[in-house]
Amino acid sequence: MHTVLWKRLDRDGHDACRFTKTHDTWNIEGSAVFEHNGSVADLAYRLVCDSEWCSLQASVTGWIGSEGIELLIERDGVETWRVNGSVREDLAGLKDIDLGFTPASNTSAIRRLNLSEGCEARSTAVWLDTEDGAVKPLPQIYRRIGRNAYDYTSLLHDYRATLTVDDFGVVAEYPRLWVMVLASGKQ
Repeated sequence: MHTVLWKRLDRDGHDACRFTKTHDTWNIEGSAVFEHNGSVADLAYRLVCDSEWCSLQASVTGWIGSEGIELLIERDGVETWRVNGSVREDLAGLKDIDLGFTPASNTSAIRRLNLSEGCEARSTAVWLDTEDGAVKPLPQIYRRIGRNAYDYTSLLHDYRATLTVDDFGVVAEYPRLWVMVLASGKQ
């Protein structure tokens, strides 16, 4: 088990998370509490990945202000994604889930891509956009620039930053957004 506590940098908030392995899956589960557009948000999440770190399912429950959130994203076989039971053709074939409110979900992409230093990969994630609550495709680029450093680009947001990670692949610093304040467990 690997546990992490992050502090949000762009607004008040924290995220506590743990990474566990069963015989054939990786589980990422946690809870993020943060300020969101003048309201308080409390979101519990669970992301399940296969042994190669391909996302299989994510659930998010909680609330943002007075709005309750109950979301289930799941892959049905290899190609088809369902969001709260509805098939989403625009997400077909994607391998990663990016929960926009936590740095925890970056770990699955970093581990799945398993890039050597100097290598780059383009990937599109199934993304939960907390600004509008919609699930949509998010094109991303990861380039490994050091043992524990990745240039990360979100093409939709024209955002680029160098993410630092611990030896497990968990984000230690997400510039202007998150910083790890405590981690424990196996690397």
